[in-house]
Amino acid sequence: MELPWLQLLAKPCRLLLHALSSGPAGTLAALRALQRLQAQEGPGHAFPWRSFVGALCAEEPTLDGPDGALAVKPRLLLLPILCQRNLFSLLHAVAAMVPTDCLHQLLHAAEQDPQPDPWVHALGVLLLRGEERSSPPPPALTASCQRQIKCLCQKIAQSKAEGRRKLKWCFSKQNGDVADSVLPGGKRKKALEESLELSEEREGKRPLLEDVMFELQEGLDGTAGVGEEVSGETSGDGSARSPAGAALGSPQQDAGKEPRRISGLEVAVEVQSFIQMHGPRLKMLLLQEVNRTEPSIPPELHILNSCSPSQLEGLCSFLQLSTCPEQLLVQFCSWLLALTPDLSYASAAVLAEQLFLARVLSLAQPPSRHLMAALTSFCSKYSEPFCQVLVAPILQEPGQGAEQTKLVCDLVEECLEADYVRMVLGQVLAVPLTEKLLPVVLAVLGRQEPLPSELFDLLVLTLCQQAAAFGTSLSYAKLVTAVLTTYGSQLSPSHRSRLAAALDGSNAALRRSMQAVLGR
Repeated sequence: MELPWLQLLAKPCRLLLHALSSGPAGTLAALRALQRLQAQEGPGHAFPWRSFVGALCAEEPTLDGPDGALAVKPRLLLLPILCQRNLFSLLHAVAAMVPTDCLHQLLHAAEQDPQPDPWVHALGVLLLRGEERSSPPPPALTASCQRQIKCLCQKIAQSKAEGRRKLKWCFSKQNGDVADSVLPGGKRKKALEESLELSEEREGKRPLLEDVMFELQEGLDGTAGVGEEVSGETSGDGSARSPAGAALGSPQQDAGKEPRRISGLEVAVEVQSFIQMHGPRLKMLLLQEVNRTEPSIPPELHILNSCSPSQLEGLCSFLQLSTCPEQLLVQFCSWLLALTPDLSYASAAVLAEQLFLARVLSLAQPPSRHLMAALTSFCSKYSEPFCQVLVAPILQEPGQGAEQTKLVCDLVEECLEADYVRMVLGQVLAVPLTEKLLPVVLAVLGRQEPLPSELFDLLVLTLCQQAAAFGTSLSYAKLVTAVLTTYGSQLSPSHRSRLAAALDGSNAALRRSMQAVLGR
């Protein structure tokens, strides 16, 4: 963000604003920035919310409208819309840490926008109502919207028998649903952070097939009187099943009450039935000799387009795709490449985890030719779930070795398109920068793709903040030189002055070479 008044803010406030402006994951980046600041400053030093909010609510002259008329607006309204949305989402997570008068100041400043962003407005309304401790938490949907959704679900349930079971939440009492759907204020931060990091927490899940067999065995033995509840399935952006207690009582006891949720046993039976129906044919298909030059894909593979993420995860476990020979992996990925229509994001994420995650995290030597071919093939079509499921754990796990980092660099240099190269850079800047991650940033800059101003600002800010830690690092010197030479046209005078000040603590020889480039 090129806003002159940013230079007047304290360093923690500038860092938080840059994190909020880093992209769609800016809320999570800001949460991590707050955690790092708290760790650096110690428990006795809280984030300066009053000065931060005061700076955002201060009025600033600006040119408004197509005619360029001079107007005075709160600085909050001069921030990019995405930054405003991320800010209000962050406030929901850390509301307990923010003084109440600061929240009201920001809400009052947001109300001065003559054409408010609907998302920012909705977040503000929920935040304001959430501060009224004596009243129940507000519903996320209006009464009219709830009626429309209920009507739509009823039509779906009438047209398809299975629909009523999957949409039974819609037919329960509205008051109970609303109350259950909103967490108490003390749990807001944890809930938001868990929802933002949903795609990053897949490593800790047990294989679904093990759950299926265990729960089925309990049901057959008559010992499964109580089953775990699951919140249901998400389709499109991701998939998750989370325990929500126990499904208590019998059908007679539940009469007249809201319908119970789908138990873990029911889900297990559904997944096991799906595997019994389609698993053997697919396993036979994978075991038999296949002409690798055959352009068409087997018709059995089209079942991947119609199964849920939980069914797909169970099917992958049944087929043992995580440990299958790498030659077979290449063949399977070539089929996925030709499969139409494309898989959903959730299904592609399940496949990325099942096919590659364990193989990549266990690499102790360069990947084989077959594994690299399979990775490149899958990544070329499903880049976003690939980056979220596979690249993110490599960047965030400090114990990963050089082979994993080298693999990410190779994918950045040879496979990923420009949008996902920028995504990888955002993922790197969202975690503490280490020597291991410097080659990844160098690979991104080597692509010479245009960087949005917010992302470039965050890159320069990170390099300045970490300069002292890399005073003798040759990779860091190469990285700074690459920024100066490749993106010299984007360097503002403030960027140059920050870099010049940050380089003072570097090794003398490295400092002279970098300052020579900086002075050009």
